Amino acid sequence: MDEQHEKLSAIGREFLTWLYYQSDACAGRIEAGGEIFELWIDRRAALEDDATDPPGCVSFSGDTFTSDDLKNAIRSGKKVREARFRLEKGENTWCFSLRADRLEVTGLKIDLPDADDIDERFHGRIIAISALNDFIDACFARFLDSVLSKKWKSGGRKEFQTWLEAPTS
Repeated sequence: MDEQHEKLSAIGREFLTWLYYQSDACAGRIEAGGEIFELWIDRRAALEDDATDPPGCVSFSGDTFTSDDLKNAIRSGKKVREARFRLEKGENTWCFSLRADRLEVTGLKIDLPDADDIDERFHGRIIAISALNDFIDACFARFLDSVLSKKWKSGGRKEFQTWLEAPTS
């Protein structure tokens, strides 16, 4: 892996870890683009510590892992490499995996209200895909603004550490 790709992968892992933190700390409520969405990890997450050689990896799947499991992995230095998310806004639901290495969406499933004709369903799916893209873009911009600001250094990092150390049970 070349140096540029490694840097982008690291930023992607930081972003997914931050996104999980935001979702968990706010009981699933995420603000993006002036709207409130519900977001949570849906049955699968892979975390990796790329500071070790070979990288230490841990995966969680199914209904048996908890927020404490994910926090313990993050405390040990791991960052979210890939996660399956469930996003809800109004009557729309998106289920998708987000990979940190290239910030790519895979396995997208969209639940939309029923439409009467095929053109209306197609148009609805295109709008839903665009809305998901806008959501991810807005979250990434918020992530960059948050962690690169003086506010992160003065208080945001401390809030993250407080969340990380707090048990969820």
